[in-house]
Amino acid sequence: MSLMLGARWDHASQVERFKKAATAGLIDYAEVNYPIDIGSDPFALGLRVLAHTSYNPTCSALGVPEGVARRVKEGADRAASPWIGEHLSVLAEAGLGSLGYQINPLFTPEVRDIAIENVTALKSYYGRPVALELGPAYVGATAYPSEMHFLVDVAKATDCDLILDVTHWQITNRNLGRSVDFGFDALPKDRIIELHVAGMRLGSDKRHWHDAHHLLPPDEVIDQVVALAHALPNVRAVTFEHHVTGSEDDFIGTLERLAQGLARCRGA
Repeated sequence: MSLMLGARWDHASQVERFKKAATAGLIDYAEVNYPIDIGSDPFALGLRVLAHTSYNPTCSALGVPEGVARRVKEGADRAASPWIGEHLSVLAEAGLGSLGYQINPLFTPEVRDIAIENVTALKSYYGRPVALELGPAYVGATAYPSEMHFLVDVAKATDCDLILDVTHWQITNRNLGRSVDFGFDALPKDRIIELHVAGMRLGSDKRHWHDAHHLLPPDEVIDQVVALAHALPNVRAVTFEHHVTGSEDDFIGTLERLAQGLARCRGA
């Protein structure tokens, strides 16, 4: 199967830039981050849809909210998505002390067991494969050589594939003062089926890096994504995550650069 290139979809304000990219032959799919707003219909673009979510607290001892999982499943079923992307994270439902976005769990055996239970239940409920990813880290792993080892433990125990978010990985390595390839040797290469790439920014403390979907990915991260897509045996999708508040020219330009780098993998 040829490698697919796509972009993350969050809401209807992205329609025009997605149409422009699709007309230019730059994207093969929209990766829809469920749940989405009522009235937001990525299927109207005529593109393939891959299902993803940032809203399930897969590492929470409270379990996964039924309402969120149901809406993710509905979207994935409509799309016949080959897998559903899930984060290994802790977060709370709105009104229950939300932390604002995903927070990495403590990387301990106890939390690993909670994650295994939650992910196993989600896989059964979804009735389709799940691919796991990590957010950026700001502190080192508590009881593992690295956060990647924790991710692999959960993936193997639940027979899940992996999404390697290259930007998250590089943010973590910068934050923890590690080499650019730190942690990669822990990953089973045959389980990596998707790569993510997005922008990043240096925080006001001039020390910590953060995800920044409205910005361009650094050149070295784009180059790393292209190299990994050519080297990894089972990668089927590369997803560019770019928020609608970012420049449309940046969106199209980055997709053009990725498409050029991935041309041989995409069968072009």
